[in-house]
This record gives sequence, structure tokens and C-alpha cells, in this order.
Amino acid sequence: MSDAVATASGPAPDQGLFSRAMGVIFSPGATFETVVRHPRPAGILFGVCLVIGLATAVPQFTERGQQAVLDMQVQTIERFTGRPIAPEMYAGMVAGARRAPYSTLVSVFVFVPAGTVFFSALYWFLFNAILGGTATFRQVLGVTSHAQVIAALGALLSAPVQYIQGVWTSTGPFNLGVLAPMLPPGSFLANYLGAISFFMLWQIVLTAIGLAVLYRRRTMPIAIGLTVAYLIVAAAITISLAAIGGS
Repeated sequence: MSDAVATASGPAPDQGLFSRAMGVIFSPGATFETVVRHPRPAGILFGVCLVIGLATAVPQFTERGQQAVLDMQVQTIERFTGRPIAPEMYAGMVAGARRAPYSTLVSVFVFVPAGTVFFSALYWFLFNAILGGTATFRQVLGVTSHAQVIAALGALLSAPVQYIQGVWTSTGPFNLGVLAPMLPPGSFLANYLGAISFFMLWQIVLTAIGLAVLYRRRTMPIAIGLTVAYLIVAAAITISLAAIGGS
């Protein structure tokens, strides 16, 4: 089994926050070489949360953005319950929409770090406890935190598109569903492809590159494994929603 790159020799000068973010996008291999020696997850994770939070919350300060999010919430509730939403409940949701930008911003700073820590722990356990690696948890957290730059980029590019379209979805407009517009709306395959985000696939590949650099392993098997797991989870969620919604 390969040891983590923490013990590898050779200089790897540290980079600033912005340089790391750009490096993850344009030169991930070299950037992750720096990250595993100087993880610094807090700074990049704060920047990611700030970008995602603002990209998600700012449109909700407008009437158009609030209505798009409200429509999504109504559709979700009606799909789960199987009946139209009550007028009283809708009125309460409209009132809550005015507070939504603030709660959205706060929730991003809670759930994004929590999710990053969770998956970091999962990767650390898999590669260290099972595959015999020697990386520290901070190094793995550094890799997953920097890969989240792609999530921030996706949120930044998706927000204006969704605002213009007046439609808000959890996966955004950049998903595999756009490749198959001929599919009947609401069909299983259309829903499944719509649940698979291009940016999430990109983030998975970058996570695989970072873990490969960290543990001195081949990128392809890691990328395939993570991608298959993502596709299985997306299928399970789509099946569950179809069962609940009756379609």
C-alpha cells in the first residue's frame, strides 16, 4: 500500500487562497501537490461557503427570485403529499420567503462544512483504515475542501441562469437532463438525468485527483469508484421520489 504524500520529499511552495482556487480549476494536479503539504482547509472552505451563500441568497432578495424558490418548495411539498398545498400554508410560505435569503446564507455555512467534514472522514477511513494509507485527516479535509471550489463555481454560474429562467432547482440548469430534451418531462429517466450535475461530476474527478496525489495512487480507479457511488445515490433518490410522488 502506498503511503501518503506527506512523507514525500521535494519543495512545494505554498499558494495564496485565490491562487489555490484558480489552480484547482486550471491545474489541479500541481495545486493538490501543494494542498497535501499545506492543507489550510478553513480559508478555502470559508470562501466556498461565501460564494455559494451569496450566489444562492442574493437572487432571493428580489421578487422574481423569491417566487422561483417558492414555486420549487410548493412543487416539492405537493409531490410528497400528493395533494395541493393549503392556502393557509401557502400564505405562511410567502411570508417566510422574505426571510429566506438570510436563512439560506446561514444554512450554507452550516451544511457545506458539515458535509465536507463527513465525506473527509469517510475518505480518510477508507484509504487509511482499509487501504493502509498514512495521510492525516487534515490533509484529506484539505483535498475535499479545495474540490468544493467547483461547487462554488457551479453555484456562481447557475444563479443568473436560474434567475433569468425564473426556475429554481436543487441541481441547477447544468445537468445531464439538457442532453436529452426529447424525454417526457417527469419520466424516470428525465428525472434521473436531471439529478446528475455536471459540476458534481467535475468535483468528483477533482476529488479523485486530490486523493490520488495524497495517497500516491492512480486517479482513474478512484474517479470511477466515486462516480459510480454518486450515480447509485442519484438513482436511489430518484426512485424514492418517484415512489413517494407516484410518478
